[in-house]
Amino acid sequence: MDMRTNPDHPVLTSDHPSAPAPAPVGVEAQVAFTGLRGDFFGLVLAGGLMQLVTIGFYRFWLVTDIRRHLWRHTRIGADALEYTGTARELLIGFLVALAMLAPVYVLYFLGGLIAEEVETFASVPLVLVLYVFGHYAAYRARRYRMTRTSLRGLRFWMTGSAFAYAGRAAWWDLLTVLTLGLAYPWRAAALERYRMRNTRYGDLEARFVGTGGRLFLRGGWMWGIGLLGLAAIAAGLAVAHRSGLFEGEGMETVIGAFVLAGALLVFLLIPLWPIFRATELRWRLEGVRFGPVSLRSTLRRRTVFGCYAAAFGVSTLVGSAGGVLFGTAAYVMKDRFDRLAEGDVTGQLAAFAVIAVIYLLVLFGFGVVKRVFVDRGVWAAVAASTTVVGVEALDHVKAAGAAASSLGEGLADALDVGAV
Repeated sequence: MDMRTNPDHPVLTSDHPSAPAPAPVGVEAQVAFTGLRGDFFGLVLAGGLMQLVTIGFYRFWLVTDIRRHLWRHTRIGADALEYTGTARELLIGFLVALAMLAPVYVLYFLGGLIAEEVETFASVPLVLVLYVFGHYAAYRARRYRMTRTSLRGLRFWMTGSAFAYAGRAAWWDLLTVLTLGLAYPWRAAALERYRMRNTRYGDLEARFVGTGGRLFLRGGWMWGIGLLGLAAIAAGLAVAHRSGLFEGEGMETVIGAFVLAGALLVFLLIPLWPIFRATELRWRLEGVRFGPVSLRSTLRRRTVFGCYAAAFGVSTLVGSAGGVLFGTAAYVMKDRFDRLAEGDVTGQLAAFAVIAVIYLLVLFGFGVVKRVFVDRGVWAAVAASTTVVGVEALDHVKAAGAAASSLGEGLADALDVGAV
């Protein structure tokens, strides 16, 4: 029997009410990163040296150069991103932020003098205020970076309240702590939804469709490993206490053993960080929508892990080189180092100068390694694994939005918090 003419076996076509609607097929554009590692290394090396010479003042120019390099070498099809921010804006924002934060520290100092009887807890209000203010600054910093990012001559921009975001973030952070990290996936989803629904590309509105449950299914096993390790240490402490091991002469040995176990647990969990970061990055990318435009990601955990592993290996070499350099200096300047215990001022100054220079050089090396292998490496990996679907919708976007001030970036810099 021909099923095409049998009313009992209707063919499911796109016109039939029971047929699923066909998924829209959009034009795809592969994201690519065209920057060379050698060029980026030269940029951060020269900028880092200038930062040392200027005692950190050059960092505004270095940050600007890094962003311009990363942005302009990130291409969506034939179009490249553009960073339009300037070092002068970052410097002004930082100075204004310092002027705003100065009264907070002055009030804290005066409050500590007035309430000396509660001096132990005097810092708690300041820490809480600065903690919440840090979320406010991070949101404002993201807004600044968005309005300094453009594609096809049209800028990205943001709306929303930084205070509302800070309140949400503080609430979710408290819930995450109370649940020993279990609430983190839902925290990440809630905050990302708020950020993205207030993000625009021209007149095209963004949104985020990722869920906390999906992130937990992808990375919850890592949380389980950490929780099992903590539970094992807690159980061991309880058994030791009931056995009276903390009351005898071997108490220090038992406590030392558990401290060592805790340190070992942390050491074992460190490799999970790049794995979790790769998991979260892919989850975030796949949840981004700009109107009908979506992102598809094939980012692999081993790729991000490789970036961190390379950074760890090179950092080990930098640290070893610093140790060799210090040992050589101590051998060559043995007489001056010996005078440290004798109270010789000249010898002390010379020894401290050598130690300070080596210390700064090692920190400088660590900074270069982190920027080259982690910052640039992960950026390039994300770009190479991302595809923009429905890119034809970008042809109809109209310009909208105004540039945000650099105050948020300055606050984030002054409070040492990253942009979200």
